[in-house]
Amino acid sequence: MQYTWWEIVIFVIGCVSFVSLLVVLFFPIGKGPSKFTYTGKIPGVGSADFAPMLSQVLTLPWRDGNNIEILKNGDAFLKSLLSDIDNAKSSINIMVYILTEGKMSDQIFEHLDQKLKDGVQVRIMYDSYGSKFHRPKDQLKAFEDLGGKVGVFHSFTITPWQLLKNQLRDHRKAFIIDGKIGYVGGMSIDDHWLGNATNPKEYHDFMFRTEGPMAADIQGTFAELWSSMTAEIFSGSDFYPPNASNSISAKAGGLKYMALTSTPSADSLALQKFFLLSILSAQHKLHITSPYFIPDPSLKDALIQKAKEGVDVEILVPNKLNDSKSVYYSSHASYKELLEGGVKIFEYQPTFNHSKTLLVDGVWSIIGSSNLDNRSRKLNEENVYGIYDKGFNAELEKIFEEDKGKAKEIELPEWNRRGIWQHILENVAQQFVVQY
Repeated sequence: MQYTWWEIVIFVIGCVSFVSLLVVLFFPIGKGPSKFTYTGKIPGVGSADFAPMLSQVLTLPWRDGNNIEILKNGDAFLKSLLSDIDNAKSSINIMVYILTEGKMSDQIFEHLDQKLKDGVQVRIMYDSYGSKFHRPKDQLKAFEDLGGKVGVFHSFTITPWQLLKNQLRDHRKAFIIDGKIGYVGGMSIDDHWLGNATNPKEYHDFMFRTEGPMAADIQGTFAELWSSMTAEIFSGSDFYPPNASNSISAKAGGLKYMALTSTPSADSLALQKFFLLSILSAQHKLHITSPYFIPDPSLKDALIQKAKEGVDVEILVPNKLNDSKSVYYSSHASYKELLEGGVKIFEYQPTFNHSKTLLVDGVWSIIGSSNLDNRSRKLNEENVYGIYDKGFNAELEKIFEEDKGKAKEIELPEWNRRGIWQHILENVAQQFVVQY
């Protein structure tokens, strides 16, 4: 049988696309070193040497900051956000990974549309992959018709010439009002984040509200990618009010922080080093909450090292209610080695726990958008904040203990008795680990 020229062309394009997909999924280009080594002593987080060490290694400054309000679950966050939107005077900028139609987007767009009518500048940016299903197209059109601006991070396509670029995703979360108020954390705009985590349909998560210098940093997180995707660079008091970047209120209370805005690069891996150095600085207590926990060899070794040194290392992760079953099973690959090394693992039971915190020795906390998986370490745009403050850490530690009380501890003898079918699911899921 003879084939026409166009049939041959289509076949070749299909083959190239398939090979390109395999290359991207299983052989990521520029993946960086497989394991870190350390020269010199890493100081404890309570040491006077910790702050200079972290700043020097990552070339990031320490800054004074205002108090940070912890907003637990979606209802608390939405109430606070809508109030701040209603009081906006000049600009509102929103960046999320997921933007879907539903009750949450209905409420947010209703308030944003009103601010557009009042003359406030409003911009929304979302990730094309994260928002691939049920994007609120009608709301976005009405929003743009009123003068709102929309940015999209990359496109959702599997064409060979776009595939490598489009596996990189904007996972940052940033809500900024007038350049003065900023929100960061794990939430996006989707109905799973409504409610108070009272049933399996409602995610358990946090957002963090702050003002002053940290809000200016959150604005920068938004502005960087906005200008790259839309070619619009903005400046001036509507976005960066005078003295907002260095104004410290009387309620600041000595809080210090370090802001890290991470862009995928095998030549930097700043986010990975940020977490590793924080973990290795633990002297007494290391409590981690992560919805997608897939440690690479360096992270796994660091956790086991700390546990063997006598540090109380506890990891809180979701149970089977995880929204990604493949990630859930893939994360199990590290359980045996971690448990044998003295690390304690707890699976949260009531609903999907999407919160992300790392707490060290009662003083150092990491919050933001990043997960402890390969995608956050090497493939996603992320924004995280290290907070040096005893009071803030104590609030998060209290929540960690409350959540641990709703979790099931994974015991090594029971874990070793799990069935053959679970072993199969774990091994299959592990083959795609570079994409998690």
